[in-house]
Amino acid sequence: MPPEIAALVHQLATSAAARGLPVDPLIQKAIEGSAKGVPADRVAAALRALVGQLDVAAVALQRAGPALTDTDAIAAGAFALNAGLSDRQVTALARASRPPYSVAATLRVTSTLAAMGVPAADAVDLVTQVIASGGATTEVLGLPAQVMSGVSHGQGVTPAQAAAGLARAAAARANAPGQNRSHPGKP
Repeated sequence: MPPEIAALVHQLATSAAARGLPVDPLIQKAIEGSAKGVPADRVAAALRALVGQLDVAAVALQRAGPALTDTDAIAAGAFALNAGLSDRQVTALARASRPPYSVAATLRVTSTLAAMGVPAADAVDLVTQVIASGGATTEVLGLPAQVMSGVSHGQGVTPAQAAAGLARAAAARANAPGQNRSHPGKP
């Protein structure tokens, strides 16, 4: 790693840690850029952008509730912002992620769906529908694989279409007579 990048990581990490932000994503981004031979000025720009995303994620999570702003959730929120989710969507997902659903895991699953080509609003809808339907935490974690399965087994089905089908199924399950919503996460 070039010395100027190491110095910048130290400076940004010190400042980020003082604000309660995670520093591991900064270190990982610097290592990744350096290992790939990315020019130092581009790595520096990426690091500064990441700090901005961490700040925005922390504010979005704070709006959802102070107890939801741990460093794992903040890092996942920054990942979500990078994947195309808005800060309001990050807040909405954090609010939906009541126990037993982990805020960080919910944000990472939704971000992965968005990175796969599911529009951010549709990804948020799918994840919140599965949570609202009382789907098991493993069901939430398995959503990217289910979308990919729908794409690979469907003829011309896009990730957005596969996600929409899963969201409709979750919504129908949530509205089914006798649905017990008092135990979310139970299969």
